[in-house]
Amino acid sequence: MRSLVNVTMGLAAAGIAAVALSSCGPRGNKPNVEIIQDMMESPAIKAQEYDETSPHHSGMRVPPEKTVPQGFQAYLYTTDVEGAAKNLKNPLAGQMDEETLLIGQKMYETNCMVCHGMKGEGGPESHSSVSEKMALKPPSILTDKVKAWPDGHLYHVISVGQGVMGPYASHIPQKYRWQVVNYIRFLEKQAGK
Repeated sequence: MRSLVNVTMGLAAAGIAAVALSSCGPRGNKPNVEIIQDMMESPAIKAQEYDETSPHHSGMRVPPEKTVPQGFQAYLYTTDVEGAAKNLKNPLAGQMDEETLLIGQKMYETNCMVCHGMKGEGGPESHSSVSEKMALKPPSILTDKVKAWPDGHLYHVISVGQGVMGPYASHIPQKYRWQVVNYIRFLEKQAGK
């Protein structure tokens, strides 16, 4: 009995495949055969569009409660600068090898350079078209104040921002932020020469 059901299902699947394939190939001028119309005509809703079928009428879906993205680590110091400065330890402290610095440089030049300048000089000295137009000029990251910060403090500022600088947690992945910290330390050493 079971083998008869398997044979029947196999024949049905072969028949459906034959019908679907009949509109493919060199005779492609024939219209597609829509076996399951919802698959061919599914509604495409953009993230910012109004969606009457969703509970919040937004096309953007909220992740289910209590779910965490794969590889995500919660940042515990969102409002605690002192805690971050004291407790966050740079796993790459003092690591100035080429690979670390190149990744840090790439992230710095993509995200930080537009305000703080190519060498971290900040303010009018940065020669940045963005910072030139800002009423409150971005500070230099080469000051004694920033040099005195523990690496955790610098990591915290990159992650959650400070003053008028917004957070870069969504721009610079967690695994690269310490490399940016090391690159900034490298710029500080270069400026001290």
